[in-house]
Amino acid sequence: MPSIPTSMTEDEVMKVIDNVANRLARRFKFGYHDVDDMKQQARMFAWEGLDGYIEGLPLENYLWTHVRNRLFNFKRDKYERPGNPCDSCKEGTCDGHDCKIYRKWLTHNKSKKNLMNPIDIENVVDEKETNMRDYGDEDELEYRELLDKIRNEMPISLYKIFVRLQHGGKVNKIQKTKVQVEVDRIMEKYHYERRP
Repeated sequence: MPSIPTSMTEDEVMKVIDNVANRLARRFKFGYHDVDDMKQQARMFAWEGLDGYIEGLPLENYLWTHVRNRLFNFKRDKYERPGNPCDSCKEGTCDGHDCKIYRKWLTHNKSKKNLMNPIDIENVVDEKETNMRDYGDEDELEYRELLDKIRNEMPISLYKIFVRLQHGGKVNKIQKTKVQVEVDRIMEKYHYERRP
């Protein structure tokens, strides 16, 4: 448990922590982390930072800097790395399109943002809509039974890839082939015929 500064009571320290958390939280909200989430995170960082506090310095200034830096790192690690690498490119001619470093930075940030940004429920397409486009209503029950069998028998190592393919996600050719072989095996086991 962090030590409370000797010149202050626990209530006074908590007021300072709340003040710092309330002032910083709005600046650092991102993705699905709203202001209340960031206040809670800021309070935790402030409480942890009390161990490094040196008596005699203004507590609020110390905690402001400590919490701001921790929130900055938290957001960077969970959401995106700031600063385009082209800004510090040694060649000075980087436009981002042909640069491996830039593409890696962009891909990394996009994947982090995709994990953190909630999707609009209105744009979600029902699994039935995507998978039943080529089938009539009479085949729906048979299709659902097959899908349940595939889900239950798909090896755990391939299940994530199967779901990604099912929802139109991109996977590499080797992974796609492995999933296809497994689906074919399951279909053959239950005597289903592949449709064109």
